[in-house]
Amino acid sequence: MFSLFFFARLTFLTGLFFGASWGLLLVDHDLPTNLVSTLLTIGFGMGAVLFPSFALVVGISALRGKLRKQMLPRWLILSNLIWFVLFIIFILFLNGPYYHQP
Repeated sequence: MFSLFFFARLTFLTGLFFGASWGLLLVDHDLPTNLVSTLLTIGFGMGAVLFPSFALVVGISALRGKLRKQMLPRWLILSNLIWFVLFIIFILFLNGPYYHQP
């Protein structure tokens, strides 16, 4: 049985790791490389899979009218959609014309 509540919590935790990963790229730090690589992998790697898939599942559930039957807090849905928008902004920032110039 598919649990949308578990999927939403997992996506939210991935969003927190995504925020930490973005912070690691912007701030100078002296953290161990194993910790940094783990945070970056969870934040960017799992975020690339979970954010769009959660947005798609929530969109389909909302169109079918099954989202109201789920016991899912609105703040969790909204925060995951905000993480998704921030992820899209990050991807556009990386592919921007001024990112690779000195």
